[in-house]
Amino acid sequence: MLRKPAGVAGLITPWNTPFMLESWKLAPALAAGCTVVLKPAEWTPASASVLPEIMTEAGVTDGVVNIVHGIGEEAGAALVAHPQVPLISFTGETTTGREIMRSAAAHLKGLSMELGGKSPCLIFADADLDLAIDSALFGVMSLNGERCTAGSRILADRPVYDELVERLAARAAQVVVGPPSDPRTEIGALVHPDHYQRVLDYVEIGLKEGARLVAGGSRPGGLTSGNYLAATVFADVNPRMRIFQEEIFGPVVCVTPFDSQEEAVALANDTRYGLAAYIWTSDLRRAHQVAGAVEAGMTWVNSHNVRDLRTPFGGVKASGLGREGGQHSIDFYTESRIVHVALGDTRVPRFGAGPAGG
Repeated sequence: MLRKPAGVAGLITPWNTPFMLESWKLAPALAAGCTVVLKPAEWTPASASVLPEIMTEAGVTDGVVNIVHGIGEEAGAALVAHPQVPLISFTGETTTGREIMRSAAAHLKGLSMELGGKSPCLIFADADLDLAIDSALFGVMSLNGERCTAGSRILADRPVYDELVERLAARAAQVVVGPPSDPRTEIGALVHPDHYQRVLDYVEIGLKEGARLVAGGSRPGGLTSGNYLAATVFADVNPRMRIFQEEIFGPVVCVTPFDSQEEAVALANDTRYGLAAYIWTSDLRRAHQVAGAVEAGMTWVNSHNVRDLRTPFGGVKASGLGREGGQHSIDFYTESRIVHVALGDTRVPRFGAGPAGG
């Protein structure tokens, strides 16, 4: 089998963790021998601006790595539609992913897309609650909640539900919100005023739908300006509520009770997304059963986002298609070509040579 670079790879990255996601795509594309055109998110363009200097210092030939800034509807769309860009690796929201698929279909482009998520964190009564609470809070509040794998739906076993809600609310109330220059800060400002307003709108939606706000929900005291939101916890959230179904992408978490393992799995799967899942239990048999039943591209048992970067990263359902990471990235950025070589005599049926075969 031969592997050949697939050609020019179009890389479209989101505004959350921009430099990390740019490097995740750039490194394997270059290792596979592709040239690349990178289109960073328009809200976070600065980190990509240091890449030319890094590439020059590393000895990468001019023209191998190209950066195009601009809004998605123009620069991104042009990259996806270009007939000489056979591959598109995209990380972003599901709606944009659908538009990319429509455009890429005209040229039968290869696609790898990691899209939205509404990941469940299932906490059973036999779990180590101290560790589970630490993980659940970190999972949705870190990176200001602006992370695709956030465990933004906490599903809690009924016997520990009330205690869990009480402890989550108390801990959330102590989360430090402030500027990144303050070493105590745990949640900073959201990325953009438009996104900040979107997250605030979801808080209002949750209240109108009847969810019980037990922590946060507004600007923290002492921060009179900036896109700041206190760590927010909604309890008594049912699966028909929009805050249960839709990706908020901020420091907002929903808590929902369940009464059986079967109901926990049903609730976990009751969204259009399937990116990540987190399971907390001391019962190994249950852990395997639930992990096998939950519809998620990546599942963690009694841990949070601790992974080997060579393992496949990606989701199912509306959370995307394809996988990247390790060998999976090489598979995407190269074309495999099979060469069959005869090492001995080959018997071939002799069509047209007569009844006796000539």
